[in-house]
Amino acid sequence: MTNLKLSRRSWRILAWLGLAAVMAVSLLPIEVPPQLDFWNSDKLVHISMYASLMLCFGQAYSRQRWLVVAIGLASFGALVEFLQSFTPTRSASVLDELANILGISIMLAIMSRRHRRVPLSE
Repeated sequence: MTNLKLSRRSWRILAWLGLAAVMAVSLLPIEVPPQLDFWNSDKLVHISMYASLMLCFGQAYSRQRWLVVAIGLASFGALVEFLQSFTPTRSASVLDELANILGISIMLAIMSRRHRRVPLSE
């Protein structure tokens, strides 16, 4: 994948700030309207957030670490879901975690496809 005009250091800063932002937004006491069901924006937000995190971490770290990054992000998502069960306005959701994993997987597939012909040493 092309570097998108940022250094790895800049991508790392962006990735870790993004991770902190997702944690904060996920645990803030925000009421989610009940009409946000599976096919509405709640799951799309989860997919988008975790795809964006995978993109940032994928640019920040070498291709050899992408699988570890993907597993780490999925674990982070599971942790966030677990922590939400302790908040008064949020609850843990398996469907949210599945949306997180879908976002990670989609971005990992896109990044892998773009790098198919690039040697691993790059």
